[in-house]
Amino acid sequence: MRRPRKLTSYSVRTLSIAVFLSAWMWLVRMNITWPLQFGNLPDPVDILATWLSYLKESSYYKDIFVSSARVLSGIVLAFITAVPIGLWIGNRKLARDALFPSLELFRPIPLIAFLPVAMLLFPTIESSIIFITFLGAFFPILISTKDAAGRIPANLVQAARCLGCGPARLIWRVYLPAMLPEIFTGLSVGVGASWMGVITGEMMSGQTGIGYTTWQAYHLLDYRLSVIGMFTIGMLGFASSAVVRGLERMTIKWK
Repeated sequence: MRRPRKLTSYSVRTLSIAVFLSAWMWLVRMNITWPLQFGNLPDPVDILATWLSYLKESSYYKDIFVSSARVLSGIVLAFITAVPIGLWIGNRKLARDALFPSLELFRPIPLIAFLPVAMLLFPTIESSIIFITFLGAFFPILISTKDAAGRIPANLVQAARCLGCGPARLIWRVYLPAMLPEIFTGLSVGVGASWMGVITGEMMSGQTGIGYTTWQAYHLLDYRLSVIGMFTIGMLGFASSAVVRGLERMTIKWK
């Protein structure tokens, strides 16, 4: 029963992509200019042909590796800092009053606005780009962790204490298992934001990476390569989110 459902699901997904590409090709070849100027877009067939030839270039894989390494660094740093801070803020009113207003002040600021500050704070361009990816993942994880910690029933915590759980054991046996679903939700959102951050950083101050290549292609009026970069970023973000969902299924077996 499960296998036919999976086949149906994959068929629908494949069909949706085919419909999207067909609609795109029709709009371009019919030179539709209203309400949007679809006729200015490159043809998807030309993009696919260019992409197939670009797959033979080693620089393409180097850009993917560099951008992925930056995103992974930012996500790891965000996770190991946002989870403890979110847990602390969610459980301690003093911490919430002291830290959360300042953090909430920075949260709505677009990542691109942090670039000048990052370049002033950090000695290298690489570290400033990683800082931007860190910020992209940090706030979604922080908010999810804070909200999850605040929703843990007090009687559950009290029962664990009565059974002899100390502070460290309480965190591992009560708080983290209860918070994990929402932490993974924040992590999934943070992965997407981190990819937006690395692309922003590479466009503005990088010399390597998918974002830099996409931005350079735009300036050189190579719109096919620019679209290839855009879809490469989308595929990398999709794959990253799929990894997070896989980790969630492996970790939260009771969900």
